[in-house]
Amino acid sequence: NSMNFEDRIKDKTLTKKEKIIADYILDNMETIGFGPIKDVANACGVSDTSIIRFLRELGYAGYTDFKKSINEKFIEQYNANLSPMQKFNQSKNYINTGSIASEVLYNSINNINKAINSLDDKLLLDIADCLINSRNKYIVAFRGTSCCADYFWRKAIYFLPGLVLCNKAESETLEKLVDINQNDCILMFSYPRYSQICTIILELAKKRGAKIILFTDRITSPLAAYADYIVTTNVTGLSFTNSYVVPLCLAEALAVIISKKVENISAERLELLDENIYKANLY
Repeated sequence: NSMNFEDRIKDKTLTKKEKIIADYILDNMETIGFGPIKDVANACGVSDTSIIRFLRELGYAGYTDFKKSINEKFIEQYNANLSPMQKFNQSKNYINTGSIASEVLYNSINNINKAINSLDDKLLLDIADCLINSRNKYIVAFRGTSCCADYFWRKAIYFLPGLVLCNKAESETLEKLVDINQNDCILMFSYPRYSQICTIILELAKKRGAKIILFTDRITSPLAAYADYIVTTNVTGLSFTNSYVVPLCLAEALAVIISKKVENISAERLELLDENIYKANLY
């Protein structure tokens, strides 16, 4: 079975114990291939048998087979060269950051390098096509995560008609979505702690046949089962808040992809918008 670990658990309904194991593996993909099973068991608070049983359900012969698969993936990925992540970790050991600002920047570089190593360009192209071909495109995110939806909406509004920004966790958003149907799509950004309103929205969208694009932290997210397209990004921050640098970068990349795909048909729309914005001195 040549499927990687992420593909094997993507459509699997996980028990509470299995989710703990899966999340630990996802968070430690770069090092887990070098340690014994007892380290994983101790970290997850489960038995060795529980881990082996879970891995066998996913199609691995056992823990050794799983480690071999993980290590082969990284050997192929790095192709005998240091990855950006490895280079970053090496250089960081020799740099005295000395300030919170530097630590925040290093954390962002860490998250970005992880995103580079797992980037799926075809997935972003497919998402762009979904947005272009949908009638209404509901861009959804709440509270701290709303910056991602705001950023994408602000960049895409110039060339993508039918954008509806939903960034308020209140009845106004549900009122906007009440007429959603199979001609529409939702682009949702949702990271821990996931708001309950996100589940309500995705249940409604799924029931009405709309396409669902989800940017979240991992494929074991409670929202992942609703998604037609799912993009996972690391949002680990240095304090109690998430860091949205990576989803913001990917939101910008998605907007750029769409702009290139529709540049021949959006010129008139852009010109009309610019003309009226300049009249109003809105710079």
